[in-house]
Amino acid sequence: MPSHDAAPAVSGPPQQEGRAAERSELHARAWWRVTQALGGATLPDEVIRVVVQEGVRAMGADAGSVMLVSATAEELVIQGSVGYDADLIDLWRHLPLSRHTPATVAFTSRTPVLIETMQQALEAYPVLAPVLRATTGSLAALPLLVSDRSLGVLTLSFAQTRSFDDTDRTFLLSLAAQCAQALQRSAALREAEVLNTQLSFLAEASAVLGRSLDLTTTLDSIARLTVPRLTDWCVIHLPAPEGRLRPVTVVHQDPQMATFLREFIERYPSTVDSEGSVGRVFRSGEAEVMTEISDDLIEAMPMSETWKGEIRRLQMRSVITVPMKASGTVVGVLGMARTSLERAYTQGDLAFAQEVAARAGNAVEHARLYQQLQQELAERKRAQQALDAANAHLEERVEERTRELAEVNEELRAFTYSASHDLRTPMRHISSFADILERRWDGSDERSRAALGQIQQAARRMHAIIDGLLSLSRSSQLALEPAPVALGPLVQGAIGALELETQGRSIEWRVSALPEVPGDSGLLSLVLQNLLSNAVKYTQREPNAVIEVSAETQSGEVSVTVRDNGVGFDPAYAHKLFQPFQRLHHPSEFEGTGIGLATVRRIVSRHGGRVWAQSMPGQGATFSFSLPL
Repeated sequence: MPSHDAAPAVSGPPQQEGRAAERSELHARAWWRVTQALGGATLPDEVIRVVVQEGVRAMGADAGSVMLVSATAEELVIQGSVGYDADLIDLWRHLPLSRHTPATVAFTSRTPVLIETMQQALEAYPVLAPVLRATTGSLAALPLLVSDRSLGVLTLSFAQTRSFDDTDRTFLLSLAAQCAQALQRSAALREAEVLNTQLSFLAEASAVLGRSLDLTTTLDSIARLTVPRLTDWCVIHLPAPEGRLRPVTVVHQDPQMATFLREFIERYPSTVDSEGSVGRVFRSGEAEVMTEISDDLIEAMPMSETWKGEIRRLQMRSVITVPMKASGTVVGVLGMARTSLERAYTQGDLAFAQEVAARAGNAVEHARLYQQLQQELAERKRAQQALDAANAHLEERVEERTRELAEVNEELRAFTYSASHDLRTPMRHISSFADILERRWDGSDERSRAALGQIQQAARRMHAIIDGLLSLSRSSQLALEPAPVALGPLVQGAIGALELETQGRSIEWRVSALPEVPGDSGLLSLVLQNLLSNAVKYTQREPNAVIEVSAETQSGEVSVTVRDNGVGFDPAYAHKLFQPFQRLHHPSEFEGTGIGLATVRRIVSRHGGRVWAQSMPGQGATFSFSLPL
C-alpha cells in the first residue's frame, strides 16, 4: 500500500473503543444496504448507480465516482458519479493512465490509495492542485479487483479530514470487492444478453436476406434491421462504373437526418482509390473501427471547415467500416456509426459487424447471380421470341412458296397434259401424210425418199416424247396408295412386258430373292419397268446379255439394284441421268427420250427414297433405288 496511508490505529481508552464499535455497527448496516441494493442490480449501469449512491452514503463520503478502464486499456473513464460539479466531471471524465493520480496509481498497482490530508495529496500528486485548492478533506481510491484483474477504480472524496482505521479499511476493501464482483456479474449478464441479442439479430438477418433476391430490397432490409438495434445510422456502398463506390442504402434513425446524410455522401463521394475509410476498406478488405471521434480529432483533420461542421451536425462519434465479402472477394462496404460516446463501439462490436457484413456479402453475391440469371433468361426469351418470329415468318414464306410451287406445278402439269394432247393431233397428221407420200412415191428421187424417212422417224420420236411426258405427268399426279408390295412378282411382270423387245436376243436374267416393301404397287411396277427396259436397251450390242436384280436390307431401308453388262456410261455425268430429257448417248446409237429415269426418280422420291447410278464406259451399269421400311 502506498506510503500516503494513515498510520494504523492503536488501542485507546474505552471511549475510542466505543466509537469503533459504533462505526462497525454503522458499517454493518451500510454493508447490508449495499448488498441488498447490488442484489437487485443486473445491468452494469444499475450496479454503478448503486455503488456511487449507496457506497458513498455508507462511508459518509461527500462525493464519489466509478471509473472503468476503456476498451483500449489506455485510460479510465467515469461511468457514474455523485456529489461532483458537472464541470469537474467533464474535465476528468477521461483520465489517461499515464497521468499520476490516486486513481491511476490504485488501478495500476492494484492496491488502495488512502489520503487523509490535502497536504499529503498535493505533495504526492501535484496534478490535483487545481481541484483540491478549495477543499481540506480526505481522498480514497480503491481498485475494483476480480482475481488479479483490475476493472477500474472507486473514488471517494470527503469534505472533512478523517483518519482511516482498520475498520474503515476493511469496510472499504470489502465494499470495493463487492462492487467489482457485482460489476463482473452484471458485465457477464450483459455479454450474455448482447450475445443473445446478436444471435437473435443474425437469425432475423438470415431470414431477411433469404426473403428476397432483389439486391436493393435485400440491402435496404439489412440496413433497416441494424438501425437502431446496432447503430444510429448505416450506409452500404457497392462498386459502380468508373471506380465509384455508390451508396445504395442510407438509413438513419432520424428521417430528417437521413436526407442530410445522403446529401453529405453525395457531396463527398467515395471511390475505390479514395483515402477515406470506405475506399481503404474496399481496397484492403480489412475492417476499420474508430472507437471515439472527439471534437479535437475532428478539428485536427485536414478537411474544410464546412466538412467539419457537417460532421459535427451528423454527430459522428464512433464508426465501424467493414468489407462485405463473397468467395474471398470484396463486393461492397458496410458502414455504421453511433452518435454518442456512451455507446462507443468495441472490438466485440467490430467482430459482430463483420459477421453481419459477411452475410450481407453473400446476399449481394446471390442477388447478383440471380440478376445475371434473370438477364440471361430475358436474353434467351428475347432470342427465342426472335427465333419464333423468324420461324413464323419462314413458315409463312414456306407456305406461300409451297402454294406458289403447287400452282406452278399444277400449271405445268396442265400445260404438259394439254401440250401432249394438243401435239398428238398434228403429229398424227404428219405421220399420216408421210405414209401417204411414201405410198405414192415413184422411186425417181432418192433424196426425197431420205427426207421422207427423216420426217417419219422424227414423228415417231415426237410420239415417244409425248408419251413420256404424259407418263411423267401421271407419275406426279397419281395419289399414292401405300400397301405391302412384294417386289418379286413385280419384277417378273416387268420382264414379261419386255418379251417383244427381247425376242431373238440372248439375255440371262438373274433375279435374287426380293423382299416385301411398303409402297404403291402400280408406281413401283412402273419404276421396275423403266429400269429393266433401260438395261435391255443398253445391252442390245452384247451377244450374251446379263441383267441382275437383287435387294439388300440395312439401316431401316431396302436397296434394290439392277445391274447389266451393257455399254455403261461416263460416271462424271451420272448426276444428269435422272433429269428429264438428259441422255448420255446419241439417239442414233440408242433410242430414247430421257424421260424414263426421270420418272423413276420422281416415283421413288414420292415414296421417301433415293436413286443413284454407278458405271464405267464398256463395263456395264448399276442402277439402284432405296425405299424406307
